[in-house]
Amino acid sequence: MRKMGLIAAFAGVCGVALIALWPRGDNVQAYLPAPIEGAYVQLAFEGSLDTLGALNVSAQSRDGDAVFSPGPTGSAYFAQGDGRYLELATPDLNTLARRIDISFDLKAEEWTNPYEKSAPVKTIAVVSGKSGDRIRHVIFNLSSGDRPTLSVSVEDENGSKDRLVAERGAFTMAWHRIRLVIDQGEDSTQLYLDGELVAKSEVIPSIVSHGVDRVKIGTWYRQNQAFRGHVDNFVIRDAT
Repeated sequence: MRKMGLIAAFAGVCGVALIALWPRGDNVQAYLPAPIEGAYVQLAFEGSLDTLGALNVSAQSRDGDAVFSPGPTGSAYFAQGDGRYLELATPDLNTLARRIDISFDLKAEEWTNPYEKSAPVKTIAVVSGKSGDRIRHVIFNLSSGDRPTLSVSVEDENGSKDRLVAERGAFTMAWHRIRLVIDQGEDSTQLYLDGELVAKSEVIPSIVSHGVDRVKIGTWYRQNQAFRGHVDNFVIRDAT
């Protein structure tokens, strides 16, 4: 059975509400991973796409399905590098804390994108939100080649952009823990690789002040920048 799990929590004036997995119609209880404190979005990949309740989670691919493989804590989403992706369309998360973090486990595979005009980067995940009349993104990329470099592109509400880059050679084909801490109070965005601070920026992504409405894992919108590898334990949470 292909597996996946999701928890999404929303902070508001009336406190915190939890939207989780619902029991399936065939009386099979959906898997419910232990909730992480302060989580707005928690993708543990331990249930099934059929049990995700009110949130719209879909696997976009030629056969309309997702592929899951063993991960560090159970099952992990397998992005095959062929343009398929997993998309989470949330209700507007427009009440995020002033300090949040986005974290996930990642294991890339060595491969060459066969698309005729491959991009210089492979997009692992994108977290997007509306800011005024614009959609702005936080984009997690790996550079193409035998020794990929991890980078994160950020954009604030005024359109100012920056790119946080880990030292070349720091990323390997083993499992890694990626964490981006966005602190609006300190005017700081920090990128961590396996618990070590590797890059820092003063640009504060607009998803903190204006909220999140979409998460996409496996690529962005171009087949030629699709990522191949595994993603597990994807969480967006209040880090205060």
